[in-house]
Amino acid sequence: MVLAGSITSYVLAAESLEALVGSGQYQAAYELALTQEAELAGEPEFDFLFGLSALESGHPQQAIFALERVIAVVPEDHRARLELARAYFVLGNFEKAESLFNAVLASDPPPKVKQNVQLFLDEIHGLSKKRDHFLSANAELRLGYDTNVNSATAIYDVFLPIGILLHLSENSRELDDTFAEINASASYVKLLRKDMGYFLSASFSDRHNSTYNLFDTRFVGLNGGYLYQSRGQSLRIPLQIQYLEIARYHFRTSTGLGLEWSMAPTRAAQFVFFGQWAMLRHTEVEKVRDVDLGLLGFGVSREIFRANTMLNLSVFHAVESPQETGGSHFGRSYTGLRLSAVWRPFPLHELLFGAATQTSQHDSVHPTFGETREDDYSQVALDWMWLLRPRWRLNVGIAYYAVDSNIEIYTYQRSSDI
Repeated sequence: MVLAGSITSYVLAAESLEALVGSGQYQAAYELALTQEAELAGEPEFDFLFGLSALESGHPQQAIFALERVIAVVPEDHRARLELARAYFVLGNFEKAESLFNAVLASDPPPKVKQNVQLFLDEIHGLSKKRDHFLSANAELRLGYDTNVNSATAIYDVFLPIGILLHLSENSRELDDTFAEINASASYVKLLRKDMGYFLSASFSDRHNSTYNLFDTRFVGLNGGYLYQSRGQSLRIPLQIQYLEIARYHFRTSTGLGLEWSMAPTRAAQFVFFGQWAMLRHTEVEKVRDVDLGLLGFGVSREIFRANTMLNLSVFHAVESPQETGGSHFGRSYTGLRLSAVWRPFPLHELLFGAATQTSQHDSVHPTFGETREDDYSQVALDWMWLLRPRWRLNVGIAYYAVDSNIEIYTYQRSSDI
């Protein structure tokens, strides 16, 4: 009896939604579909009506979520593919729109459909000629509380191998504080032809602690280089410069060369190979820390349309080679893994989860503590984002970090709320 009731409920909901769509009442149909999504998402008939009503009422992103679910279950549904192409066109993603429109043409649709699709393709080609450069920028203000602004240990005393008991000062132990942080970034892409061009980007971050200004940080990053993209593949080769200040004093500069190659065999999956070589150079006082960095990694992304979820996983290995006499204990190798997930439970809302783990082994014995340092790092983070307007968003989150080291002074825990 429960099963029969469920089927009857689905039929009635679908008929009501179809009636609204059939009469052109798209906004009403969209609002009705939102109330039924949790129960009926994954049913191709419902998802198509939901997607069409969302598209016609001005919600193209929600239309994409619904119509992608239809294609995942019924790959031969070219009507859904046509509406999905229109949704991508509205959002300005002309490459995906063109691919989907061509797939519809390959299915030999009726002459009227062919004519309409060709009109879209002609407009895409005209717009693509004009869209040979792209500029984007964003800025954010973050207010929060940090339980350990200096990433320091909680212990009071340290025993040195020479038999001395060292009492740690306040600034050498964990300190909690509130903070304000400004982040901004901008990027520019110029296509010299359809598949090749160059890119430039800049990022800035300034974090100010309310009480312990000694641990304020400022970061500036610049990169630019060559870009190639064709048939679902992309290659970037950036030159990178990074500048870090602590307490308003220059601490470190990094210059290097990067490499990123990505491939998207399907609309739902992407693979990425990345690498970096860089020189990390410190001020004269900290010059013993200078190292050269070499890093290689691999990542995979997978979108689950039925669940409105994007998953990302990456692994990497890096080696930092010491460059100064007396600094061999700053050399190290480390291997890490990162996982992230983005879930869109409702329109305009996203839940973001991230986790990372990393293990590192230093090259030689620490001259003060008489041991070769080994660290295990872990991090988890959870954020909720609400898109208030197309250019405004509200974000609330929490992150937890922990380092477990065989040298006790380097062991710490830290959490940050924003």
